[in-house]
Amino acid sequence: EAYQRIRRVVEETMKSAEGIKVEKLASVKRPFTFRFRDFDEAGEEKAVMEYCQKRVGGQAAESIAAVFRQMRAELKPFAGTEKTTWLQVVRIGSLAVVGVPGEMFTGLGLEIKRRSPFPYTVVVELANDWIGYIPDEEGYRLGGYQVWTGLHSYLEKGTGERMVDELVAMLNELAKE
Repeated sequence: EAYQRIRRVVEETMKSAEGIKVEKLASVKRPFTFRFRDFDEAGEEKAVMEYCQKRVGGQAAESIAAVFRQMRAELKPFAGTEKTTWLQVVRIGSLAVVGVPGEMFTGLGLEIKRRSPFPYTVVVELANDWIGYIPDEEGYRLGGYQVWTGLHSYLEKGTGERMVDELVAMLNELAKE
């Protein structure tokens, strides 16, 4: 039933949609260098175990913790090293599409939209690469699965904010064209 309701709304919207003339079409794609975080093994282990024991308990908690231990062991040789990924912005008239190479925390995406010079800005995740979760400073402070060091989350603190600054600069560049 929910599917049918959504389908009807989409079909009705498409019937009433009108085309618009696009005056400008442009794109910028740039490399973005980040660091793998240095991490405190004991602190990471403690955070994972406390959470798992509280939420899951027993053998399951140990099993989950073991997965995170293994991921940290795989990441340890990369701690402090740099890697390059891609950022991209596309202008379609008054619409800007921002491509980020991972799963960006909501606050960061909202900051891009707030600072964008375009009236309509859409943030698209998992574009051009995948570097895991992209937390903001608040996310690191609060903790939780998305910021535990692992193959899903290995960026050093501040990377998300740097990424926002670079993307906004790219948007401003496109707005001048």
